[in-house]
Amino acid sequence: MDKIEKLPKDIKTIWRINVFIDFLLFLIVLSALVIIAVFLPEEGQHLVEIGQMIVGIVAIVVLAGELILIPYRWNFWTYYIDERQVELHKGFFFRKQIIIPIARVQNVTLKQGPILRIKDLQKVIVVTAAGKSEIEGIKASQAETLKELLMKLAQEAKNDV
Repeated sequence: MDKIEKLPKDIKTIWRINVFIDFLLFLIVLSALVIIAVFLPEEGQHLVEIGQMIVGIVAIVVLAGELILIPYRWNFWTYYIDERQVELHKGFFFRKQIIIPIARVQNVTLKQGPILRIKDLQKVIVVTAAGKSEIEGIKASQAETLKELLMKLAQEAKNDV
C-alpha cells in the first residue's frame, strides 16, 4: 500500500447522514424551547423566543456549512501506509498531518456502527501509547486487509528493534 489513498466516496453519504442527525438534535432543542415557552408567563416568553431564534439560525448555518464543506473535506482526507509509518492528512482550511511510526502501533481496531454499516464501511482505529488516530471509513474488506497489514508491519518493526 505504497500510495496515497483517499476515503471511498460513500463516506460523503455517511457524513451527510451525520449532519442531518446533528440538525435533528438542534430541532429537539428548539422543540424543547417551544414547550418551555408554552408554560412560561408572558414576561418570560420574550427570552425564550430569542433563544428559539438563536438556536434556529445556528441550526441552519451549521447544516448549510457542513453540507457545503463535505466535498472539500473528502478531497483533503487522505492516508498513506508504508513499512515505516502511517500518515493521515486531513483539513482544508486547517490542515493536519498525523504520522504514526509503525513501531509505535500497539493495536488496530475496526469499528462499524449502524450508520457506517449502511454503506459497508468500517472505521480503522490505530492505537499507540500516546493515543489513537482514526481512518474515518473505508470498505469493510479493505479495512480487514489494512488491519492485518498494519499488525504484521508493527510486529516486524518490533522484532527489528
